[in-house]
Amino acid sequence: MTMELHPLATPWRSERQFPSQLNIFDDDAFGFEVSGVGYRPCYESTWDIKGPPVIGKGLSYLDFRLILAKCKNKDSLFIPSSLLEIVKSESVELFNDDTYYLNVTALKEVKDIPINGLDFTFHTNEVEYKTRGDSIEYIWTISITERHFLQFIFSLAANKKIRPHIPAVEDYCSSIMQTVQIDFPDWVEREKAAAASISRDKNQVADIEPLVWKREADTSSYLDFRREVAEKAKQTEEQQ
Repeated sequence: MTMELHPLATPWRSERQFPSQLNIFDDDAFGFEVSGVGYRPCYESTWDIKGPPVIGKGLSYLDFRLILAKCKNKDSLFIPSSLLEIVKSESVELFNDDTYYLNVTALKEVKDIPINGLDFTFHTNEVEYKTRGDSIEYIWTISITERHFLQFIFSLAANKKIRPHIPAVEDYCSSIMQTVQIDFPDWVEREKAAAASISRDKNQVADIEPLVWKREADTSSYLDFRREVAEKAKQTEEQQ
C-alpha cells in the first residue's frame, strides 16, 4: 500500500516507530478486546493548521492515524454491509463511555467512495471530549481480506477558529486519500469476487442512522437522542 502525506503539513508530534513488516495472520500482533476485533496502529502523526502566509497563526491541528484491524469471528468482510456492521458495533463499544466522552454523533454521512479502483466506506463522527474539546473525524474504511480491514482516520480539533475552514480541511483529507494505492494479491481478488457473487447489492451502502449520544446532566449517563425523540413523538401522537 502507498499514499502521499503532503510535505507542506507541519508535523509537531513525534511519529511513533512502527515495524516495517507485520504478519497480519498472527493474532498476537493485535490487541483483541471483548468485541472480538483486534487493532494494530500502523502510522500516526499530527499536523498544524495555520492561517494566511506571513501571519501564519495556528488555527487548529489535524491528527492522522492508519489502523489495521482483524475480526476473529465474522463472515467475510467482502460481503456487502458486513464491514459497515462491524464499524457500527465498534462505534457503539468505543463511544458509549461517559468517563471520556460528553456528546457524540457517530456514523454521519455514510457512503461508498471509489478511489483508484478501490471501494471505501466513508463516514464522519462529531465528538465532544471531556478534556480536549470538540473533534470531527473523517474516516475511510476498506476490507483487505475476509477478516482484515484498514481505517484511515483524520481527526480535526474543531475549535471556533477553524469552524469557517472545515470544508477546506475535509477537502484536504480527501485529496490525501486520492493518493492511496493498494495492490491486492490474486488470492484476495478471488475472495472479493466470491463474496460479490453472493449479493447483487455490492455497491449499495446499507441505510444507517447516526449513533447519537448526549450526556444526561443529573446522572452523567448517556441517552440515545434519536430514540428518545422518537419515543416522545410516539407518546404525543398516542395522546392526541
